[in-house]
Amino acid sequence: MAGITLKNVKKIYDDNYTAVHDFSLEIKDREFIILVGPSGCGKSTTLRMIAGLEDISSGELYIGEKLVNDVPPKGRDIAMVFQNYALYPHMSVYKNMAFALEMRKMPKDEIRKKIMETAKSLDITELLERKPKALSGGQRQRVALGRAMVREPSVFLLDEPLSNLDAKLRTQMRAEIKELHRKLNTTFVYVTHDQTEAMTMGDRIVVMKDGFIQQADTPQELYNNPVNTFVAGFIGSPQMNFINAQVIGDSGKIRIKIDDSLIDIPKETIKNNSLEKYLGAEVIFGIRPENTVLSHDSKNSVDARIEICELMGDSSYIHMKTGKDNIICKYPSLFSGEKGEKVMVTFDMTKSLFFDRETGIRI
Repeated sequence: MAGITLKNVKKIYDDNYTAVHDFSLEIKDREFIILVGPSGCGKSTTLRMIAGLEDISSGELYIGEKLVNDVPPKGRDIAMVFQNYALYPHMSVYKNMAFALEMRKMPKDEIRKKIMETAKSLDITELLERKPKALSGGQRQRVALGRAMVREPSVFLLDEPLSNLDAKLRTQMRAEIKELHRKLNTTFVYVTHDQTEAMTMGDRIVVMKDGFIQQADTPQELYNNPVNTFVAGFIGSPQMNFINAQVIGDSGKIRIKIDDSLIDIPKETIKNNSLEKYLGAEVIFGIRPENTVLSHDSKNSVDARIEICELMGDSSYIHMKTGKDNIICKYPSLFSGEKGEKVMVTFDMTKSLFFDRETGIRI
């Protein structure tokens, strides 16, 4: 088993494009860590540098206590599961799983034992004689996982392994991969652009943007205490509401002004009087849809107009417009409002967040 340490790792391509900037992270032994972010953020490049498939331009990469910057992939004791499964099409499932072990000159009876044990644990025993083209997407994914498992690596690297599966199978495979991590008790580094995968699977999540780490923390901490508007907007579905507001001081209270409405801010939600220096200034008010409530009381409310209602079965997403801002309310039951209908909206201000309008950094 092994942890992974990245110290100021950078990746610059030949055209001087920097894909990863000054990436520093300590991945604990046996941790399940997720790299998440939009396309082009550098997450897959980082994974490929850990795997040895991309050279490191500068910085240091350790697997366990060993510096591996110049160690080829086969010497890193890692196994990688790719988005497209990367199975050999002309080989049977058994041969695909056996190939790496045969290259190590492992005895045939030992290879067979490992494959049969792994196939049983993944429920693919009956597939061992089939070719990859005869398998479904979910079956191919299990075979790819099995091929990695038989090698008993110190580190598993998974690059968007579920992106080619349908929604139902993705949900099932998320649970299976999480259970696999528990059984194998080894280090997993998992790349995805899907924040739902990240939130449901990872011990910690590393949110990336434009080659930089934005925040690395537990799923709950990222959700409750994002460091900036990018993390706040990326984590959570539907995404957080961002509303332009002005900070107002009034008789010892601090309020925010949204359009012509004044909203009281409970003192306990303001850390170290952090909003006082923004008195009279514009800020970004962040509130999640589940903490956005339709109201019949004009106090601490803002006026809005309904744009569209999305019925989600047991709940509704109500899309509204207030002034220049779009907001979403996650309504706990079915709601049938008409486009253009006027409503009042209030907020659970104990769950409010505030961000600097220029930098996007949490206040």
